[in-house]
Amino acid sequence: MTLDALRTVEAFSDASCVRGLQAGETLFREGDGGDRLYGLLEGSIELRSAGSSAVERIRAGHVFGAAALAKGEHRRRVTAVALEPCRLLELGRKEFLFALQETPMFSLALIAGLEERLEQLKAGGH
Repeated sequence: MTLDALRTVEAFSDASCVRGLQAGETLFREGDGGDRLYGLLEGSIELRSAGSSAVERIRAGHVFGAAALAKGEHRRRVTAVALEPCRLLELGRKEFLFALQETPMFSLALIAGLEERLEQLKAGGH
């Protein structure tokens, strides 16, 4: 299901929305304001939390950061660092809301992706 969410992000993005990161580069920091959702096209991102030992690894094909678009004045709860060279799609709030309106199944794909990530964390996998 995660690829379905990524395909929707791709459909509502354009080439100007693609962002590259080098290994070790920080995408955002814990406490930063958030106004973008990300779809990881290539590479992997590690989500780190200063207040906990919990770490999550986001792999290509996954969408993350949707909480930033679900409510106003969101603050990031983790720091996102590229583990290797990455290519990401960025989707702002306006495009996100339009994608939800035009493709209602996008909501289900996002929820399924979150569920998959939670199950991986619960199983001890990154």
